[in-house]
Amino acid sequence: MHLKGKLQVVSNALSKSLMGESLNGMVTKDLTRLKTLLVETEVAAGKPPSVYHAEELEEGSQDGWQFRPPPRGVTSSEEYTLCKRFLEQGICRYGAQCTSAHSQEELTEWQKRYASRLIRLKQQKENKQCLGSYMESLIEKWMNSLSPEKVLSECLDGVRIEHNPELSLTVTTKKSQQMWTFALTCKPARILYRVALLYDAHRPHFSITAISAGDRTTQVSQEVPSNCQEWIGGKMAQNGIDHSMYKISIAFSTEIFGTFRQTVVFDFGTEPVLMQRVMIDAASTEDLEYRMNARQQLLTTAKRWDSTSKTIVEFEPNETTELDKSLLIRYQIPLSADQLFTQSVLDKSLTKSNYQSRLHDLLYIEEIAQYKEVSKFNIKVQLQIVASFMLTGVSGGAKYAQNGQLFGRFKLTETLSEDTLAGRLVMTKVNAVYLLPVTKEKSVLTQGTKEKVYEAAIEEKTKEYIFLRISRECCEELNLRADSEMQVELQFQLNRLPLCEMHYALDRIKDNSILFPDVSMTPTIPWSPNRQWDEQLDPRLNAKQKEAVLAITTPLLIQLPPVLIIGPYGTGKTFTLAQAVKHILQQQDTSRILICTHSNSAADLYIKDYLHPYVEAGNPQARPLRVYFRNRWVKTVHPIVHQYCLISSTHSTFQMPQKEDILKHRVVVVTLNTSQYLCQLDLEPGFFTHILLDEAAQAMECETIMPLALANKNTRIVLAGDHMQLSPFVYSEFARERNLHVSLLDRLYEHYPAEFPCRILLCENYRSHEAII
Repeated sequence: MHLKGKLQVVSNALSKSLMGESLNGMVTKDLTRLKTLLVETEVAAGKPPSVYHAEELEEGSQDGWQFRPPPRGVTSSEEYTLCKRFLEQGICRYGAQCTSAHSQEELTEWQKRYASRLIRLKQQKENKQCLGSYMESLIEKWMNSLSPEKVLSECLDGVRIEHNPELSLTVTTKKSQQMWTFALTCKPARILYRVALLYDAHRPHFSITAISAGDRTTQVSQEVPSNCQEWIGGKMAQNGIDHSMYKISIAFSTEIFGTFRQTVVFDFGTEPVLMQRVMIDAASTEDLEYRMNARQQLLTTAKRWDSTSKTIVEFEPNETTELDKSLLIRYQIPLSADQLFTQSVLDKSLTKSNYQSRLHDLLYIEEIAQYKEVSKFNIKVQLQIVASFMLTGVSGGAKYAQNGQLFGRFKLTETLSEDTLAGRLVMTKVNAVYLLPVTKEKSVLTQGTKEKVYEAAIEEKTKEYIFLRISRECCEELNLRADSEMQVELQFQLNRLPLCEMHYALDRIKDNSILFPDVSMTPTIPWSPNRQWDEQLDPRLNAKQKEAVLAITTPLLIQLPPVLIIGPYGTGKTFTLAQAVKHILQQQDTSRILICTHSNSAADLYIKDYLHPYVEAGNPQARPLRVYFRNRWVKTVHPIVHQYCLISSTHSTFQMPQKEDILKHRVVVVTLNTSQYLCQLDLEPGFFTHILLDEAAQAMECETIMPLALANKNTRIVLAGDHMQLSPFVYSEFARERNLHVSLLDRLYEHYPAEFPCRILLCENYRSHEAII
């Protein structure tokens, strides 16, 4: 320590206090803050900023440090804490992955490293080397664009790109180094203004090492600083040549196993910006053999029709929105399976560092497994062509084909039901088919031409029949007439959009530390007689429900990890959340609440049973905005709910909200699916002071996190559900073994200690018969 005299004594006293008996949460936080200030004073006084080298300060480097690298994603050194479990029991189940320090010495070193990084960042800003703004703005523009291929693209007209070696590589040693060389030939000549490494996740392992510019005969080396992450050029003269050529070298190094990805961008001053994705997968020989077997099992599937083997006539009119199209383009399954079965999916657990990459890969693996399963029902059927059909039931009615279209009807076989995996996929996740007429005389195709298949939309599904909507072009080319039949071969097409929305949700989470709360220090939920017996609380609340309301309505100045309200069906979870909403609205005029559910029926319940009566009783501040899926039939929604929806002037369709609509309401009610519309409205994280997720156990974690993209560390997050409920079904055994199906509520329930104050279990049941219980 460089601290002397009284400061040294104060520092020692603080260390002993933080190591000793449990303290009140606020006191501990104050002591930690003071300790941090002393550490930063030591760093500044003992080692001048100029002696800190960039490579020594990276989180993954061990040079000069004695303990584990500190956890990533913290916004203040105060967030580093001691692991009480390790100090008391001498063992921690999280081992080296634990995000808390296992000794006071390790905690002190983490705080020193954090202070050191702050000094380095300050130096970079002073030297105008801070590279965040360009990268962040480019990522944000790509994420929010309805045409992402117009922002970033792997190919560019007039630019030929060559690389050596392959972009995706696998190594079997922990300590590894690699170098990629990119040669960019531009015709006509172009000026390269910028080369940058886009993502922060694995930045310490990648750097730009060399750049040269010129033509095919002459190359002039450009100045590249050490550990370069962004190179700014644009000063090369064209000299009247008809082409220009650039050579760029990207270096990689690691001393640990893992999957490391980076995107290199080459900016010529116009959009789209050229990009190339590189990946290194460092894994042991045993892991590679295991992955090879898993890959072979997954990719053994029937041949599917696509644009490479068939001429596909898409269904028109196409009702897919620009937003949906952009998601389908942005998140396509990688062409190489080597990019999926990586070290990140083999890691034992989900962590802050592997969160995005692991879940992205598992979602792609799940999509391939679904395709493999649904391929089992590539069927030949007798298709009955009709001009209209009648449906019975609540949402029934007659449907008539218009604008030259027709309907096709075929009877389901015994095996095509929700009792089988493939049948369940067809009934729940398929929204279109590819249709190929079967003729007795096989037509002879000339060389270079491909067989034509037609896309048909699935209009309705019943227990016995599936109805297809056949496009006008298909009807005309095949000369189809109503009340006729033809034999066709069908391939069911998965609706990829839900999986793409999960990918999008993963990329929207900028700070995943809220998904990995620190539980080493027990939070303090303030209690007082006035809060406990507040007259504004509904007298029907039982003791546990009241405890939940007090936790949810704790002042936001006190930061809490996500509050879990857990209980089986009938224990009043929705009732408890609704009472908390009323209390929050009465507490503070600036509060804004987002209520998010898994199903539309649950979302409507909040309005019909709780918010509507509350508004009618003279509380206009509680008037909610209900956001519905744009294609939902208006007549299928309860009339009371209509009052709180945005409906078109013709009363035929729901409308998507604009930012102005959200600003007019303090309560917004959505489902997990429709919450993505809010993410498109330029709402800052923290706009909603409270985000309440009901039915949280019914959705995979990748679904649940979409509304949490609107949260920050000050947002009060609440998850309610039954952790014993069956998880969503995952078709890939590989992904299921790695807990892709597990909900965020379930994972946090296992993460929190047994008596954690933010884990509240409701026990009293109000909807079950005593004899059954």
